[in-house]
Amino acid sequence: MHTVRFLAASIAILFLTASTYAGTNDWFYRITPPNGAAAFDVGPYNSEYGCKDWLGSALFLHPSSCHDHPSDHNCRVIGNGFAYPPGFPYPVPLEKQIPSGTCFESQAPGFSQGYYFFSYSDRPASAAAIGPFSLQKCNSVHAGWTQGRAGSGCFFIGDTRE
Repeated sequence: MHTVRFLAASIAILFLTASTYAGTNDWFYRITPPNGAAAFDVGPYNSEYGCKDWLGSALFLHPSSCHDHPSDHNCRVIGNGFAYPPGFPYPVPLEKQIPSGTCFESQAPGFSQGYYFFSYSDRPASAAAIGPFSLQKCNSVHAGWTQGRAGSGCFFIGDTRE
């Protein structure tokens, strides 16, 4: 009898503590390439917070001190984020933003976990997230990239533990 009560209580607790929205917990943001290529979604991230953190870095560059010592001064915007190729105008006019909108849930399969960088090619107009790599390998491949204009840095897709 005690086992039945325990199971009933355990099942009730599981249902009461489960997420109350109908979603996948997979979060994405959209990239609209500067060369007219088709827009595409970047993700999945395991949380809305983690997705928005990486989206913010796709839009804006901040000092590296922001990661370990976040403050208004250490996290101030100092340029374009990793989605933009070097030399892209700053500040970016709203209609030319490459990352657009905010994070959203999707059931799309998305990318494998790892580090990537963006590449934009004009002939023909195409865009892609190149990866997945380890961070060290991503930085190495990115530094030698010659097949189109690369975004300004590597970024992570996957479980941000946030």
